[in-house]
This record gives sequence, C-alpha cells and structure tokens, in this order.
Amino acid sequence: MIDAETYTAIQQLQRSYADIATRMAWDEAGSVLAPDIHITFNTSSGAVYEIDGLAAYAEFGANMTGFVFYEYLPVSFVVSPDPDGTLVGRTYSLEVAENDAGDWLEFYGQYDDTYAKVDGEWRFTRRIYRTVKQRATKPSR
Repeated sequence: MIDAETYTAIQQLQRSYADIATRMAWDEAGSVLAPDIHITFNTSSGAVYEIDGLAAYAEFGANMTGFVFYEYLPVSFVVSPDPDGTLVGRTYSLEVAENDAGDWLEFYGQYDDTYAKVDGEWRFTRRIYRTVKQRATKPSR
C-alpha cells in the first residue's frame, strides 16, 4: 500500500499526462515522463509502436494528425509499490476523437505503468498500452 501523499502525486501525474495529450503539447512531456521513458502502443489495428526517450515520444505525438478533436481521459488507475522502490500500476483510459472525415472515434484502453522518482518528482518510466475496444460512428448525412 502507498501513502496518501504518493497516491495524490500519481493522480496529479495522470491528470497532467491527460492534459498534455489532450492539448497535444508534446514539448511538455518531460514534466511527466522520465528522460529514458519506454512506451509501447499495441493498437487495435495490430500495429505496435515502440518509443524510447522523450524526443521520440514528442516526434510520435507530433505525427498524430487527422483529428479535428481529441481528448484523452484517464478513467481510473491503481498503483502499488514494487520491491525495487518503483511503483507499478494499471491505468484504464478512454480516448475520444473526431477525424477529418467527421467520424466519431472512441478507444478504450489499458496502460501497464511503471513510475519512479526523477529529480524528486514521480514520472512515468514505462507505459505499455493496449486497445481493449474501439468504436467508430459515421456522421449522419
């Protein structure tokens, strides 16, 4: 079990990540990701993206185009201590978007997360994402 102060710090980290992703402010990722971050995205299309480091994450995010609207929502998360001094957990998320064609998209996903302190602040050090379910609604004409 973790203490309330640590839980609150992780909760703030989750919300800050959501804010950065929603605003697509990839240059701010260093405030939530460790410099040596490793993120894996397992998408519903079967594509897998392996991203190492802040610069690669910013580049990956900058290439996320084709949306007229996008919002990332962390729905809930759990976190617990790992014997090595890090924290581990799961984050359940919902991403909603509208693409250039007017399709409304919903992605339900799960991250397996690892957190560690970097310069005294909790940061994501590893995130492994998988899409659990996806739904698309075509615009009515």
